Amino acid sequence: MNRRVVLRRQIPDDLRGIITHLERSSTAIADRFLESAFAAFDGLAAAPGKGSPKSYPRSGLTGIRSWAVPGFPNHLIFYESRADVIVIWAVVHGARDVRAILKSRKP
Repeated sequence: MNRRVVLRRQIPDDLRGIITHLERSSTAIADRFLESAFAAFDGLAAAPGKGSPKSYPRSGLTGIRSWAVPGFPNHLIFYESRADVIVIWAVVHGARDVRAILKSRKP
């Protein structure tokens, strides 16, 4: 059984920012990115151990993993796998200050 996917409140802004940037090159690429991102969310729900574990102990963040958006290896999904849900913390370009972004979203 797939886990439920929960998007943190910042995820629509994350996606909108990436799409706006990609649309400068091609609307088709931006559309493909969005489809791939949501397909990846579903894939994480089906197989929640995907990706590599991240360690940010000094930030108080534990249990975070990353997985690249298929077809967009520089765009990463940062998520947490819980017993019944997958929590999507961020979708960002890998060159961004990921630790700072995640820390700012800590509950």
